[in-house]
Amino acid sequence: MLYLNKYKVYPLKKILLLLLLSTITACNKKTTKTTERLQLEKLPKEKLLQDFDLLAKCLKEAHTGLYWYSTEKQFDSIAVSQRKLIKDSLNNLEFYRIAAPLVAYSKEDHCDIHLDTITFKILKQKGRFFPLDVVYLNKSIYILNNPTPGITIKGHELLEVNGVVIQKVYEKIFNTFAADGFIESSKYRYLDLHSFAIEYAKAIGQPESYSIKVKNTKTNKIQQYNLAAVPLKKLSITTDTLYKDGVVKDYDKPATLEFINSNTAVLSINTFSNSDYEDSGLNFKDFTRQSFTQIRNKNIGNLIIDIRENGGGTEGNEDYLFSFLTDKPYTKYKYVEASAFSYSFYKYSDYSSPEDIKELETDLQKEHYLAEDGRILRKQGIQQPEPLQKQPYKGNIYILTSGWTYSGGAEFSSLMKEHTDAVFIGEEVGGGYIGNTSGYSIILTLPNTGISVDIPILKFVLDVSPKVPFGRGVLPDYEISPTIDDFLKGKDTQMEFALNLANKASKQGQPVQHR
Repeated sequence: MLYLNKYKVYPLKKILLLLLLSTITACNKKTTKTTERLQLEKLPKEKLLQDFDLLAKCLKEAHTGLYWYSTEKQFDSIAVSQRKLIKDSLNNLEFYRIAAPLVAYSKEDHCDIHLDTITFKILKQKGRFFPLDVVYLNKSIYILNNPTPGITIKGHELLEVNGVVIQKVYEKIFNTFAADGFIESSKYRYLDLHSFAIEYAKAIGQPESYSIKVKNTKTNKIQQYNLAAVPLKKLSITTDTLYKDGVVKDYDKPATLEFINSNTAVLSINTFSNSDYEDSGLNFKDFTRQSFTQIRNKNIGNLIIDIRENGGGTEGNEDYLFSFLTDKPYTKYKYVEASAFSYSFYKYSDYSSPEDIKELETDLQKEHYLAEDGRILRKQGIQQPEPLQKQPYKGNIYILTSGWTYSGGAEFSSLMKEHTDAVFIGEEVGGGYIGNTSGYSIILTLPNTGISVDIPILKFVLDVSPKVPFGRGVLPDYEISPTIDDFLKGKDTQMEFALNLANKASKQGQPVQHR
């Protein structure tokens, strides 16, 4: 059963519901009360070691990009140090905290680790969490809700949690789930809203109460509060309120085109996933083609392309959008590499049936060949870039990006950075500038714990020049972030900045130059 979509997609509302299935975080502390409350089954050391060793072996066998941002020696060192933490009679959550940093060290956001079904269910029912939604803005963490009627801290800066400086808390959690290369923008966005509370519970513990230190941004007065932990259901209600009040926006259509004035249009491409377009009664290519026909007919001089929510989707759609924005022939990939033609761990994976194994191996053989240097490379003619359009857009282009701009969204950003003069506004792109490891993915399920890991097996290396530091995403020409006051008012500071640049360009009659 092959994946139809190459890319991971991150619809924001779905993320809030799926976070408990995501990466668990590492922590050596044990909380006795938490263990008693959750009542998780304990496993003998021998079985835990079997699962850990299988995980390390499978990552090394199948993950093609495992040594893209670190060496084999470094990976082996992490594996050895984490393995030493395994003791007798650990429960799944405790084991998960040991295994997750190994998965995270892949430095590839398509490589995910998931709790087993039973532990996930117990956490949903019995877990206790930090009672605040938060957001990262301008290198600070801000509170988005008042925990009780008697405590008014919405909009305050969060400085400490249980005596630990908030940046140190974030760093500890960051060490336990992957991002592409050395990118942090995606990690910060991942922890926004109540995601921080969930990851804190998994990484650092689930105390019955939290001592926090906050700063009033209006008066600079620092205060300390003690807050009771809350169940997940209550935390979710807080987040839903932020959506309802318009503080946090969620797209209801996969893409839209809006004409702001006679010379400026905003094209929002929130996903490249064909299924999302089909669910909305749209077709991606039809929508894109019709949009550029309208843009050309209206003689629009400034085009703002908003891909802040675009976490990827169906392979090739990013090429199709790009084909309307350049008249220069290009090569998309230097190469695409597979890790193998077959794998030794099928019986522990979602390819356990003979039919699935045959389908995977047939496709790998059909699409790849063994090169002279020993690599398994994609054959010429497989998933070729879209042919360039006869009448590409020639006006000023402004691209809005964020830490959520990932995978196919990141590849589109890389193409635009490499081949056009587009101006980037917002945050560092959440996906790697030089490519990603994705494509076909094998889901490994560890036999003793039931914990599962998505292992991507195709390494996509983009044909780009070193315009961006190694291991980073496309960097904005204008790094723009709202203040906490603007954020709470639902003000789109990044869009306003782009519109101002477009307006200035219209008045000058020429493109606004990069900084």
